Amino acid sequence: MDRLSKSEWLEHGLTTLANAGFTALKADTLCKALGVSRGSFYWHFKNLADFHTTLLNYWQTQQINNTVVNLESGGATPEEKLTQLFKLSLQGQPALERAIRSWATHNAQVADALRDADEKSMGYIAQLLSETGLPVEIAQQRALVLYLSYIGNVVAGEQLIRHAPHTLVDTLMALALAPHTP
Repeated sequence: MDRLSKSEWLEHGLTTLANAGFTALKADTLCKALGVSRGSFYWHFKNLADFHTTLLNYWQTQQINNTVVNLESGGATPEEKLTQLFKLSLQGQPALERAIRSWATHNAQVADALRDADEKSMGYIAQLLSETGLPVEIAQQRALVLYLSYIGNVVAGEQLIRHAPHTLVDTLMALALAPHTP
């Protein structure tokens, strides 16, 4: 098989990014790893910049949009959605998230995509918190704190939470839903 589907290229791109970093996202490197010709790559992407843009869009769709759609389709309460979201964040791909964040320090387009993803994620968390009855401003503040704890987990890696991830989810939920006293 000499021509892969676009989604196969994108999945391989995310895997390569997570395992080898953004410097490995080159047509020749990707083609060699897959054992295919460059024609397969250029069948789907005009050039490397097009691949990078498409890869970022694919990552955003996979990481954020699909997660929100799945959480919203179940009919769960905002509290249940938050719990599920926290559990999913602990089961995610920290290596990929670290690689995206590293790439963003070297590339303005990636930094913009990451900023957009971060804002969407925090906005969704704030929305869920406000649906529990918290004032919007408090929900936004707590969403920021919760999201920063997620980023801390990504940066620190699994070594800090490997012993009791369920306890971390319980603690995050307690912090998120603590009554607001003005």
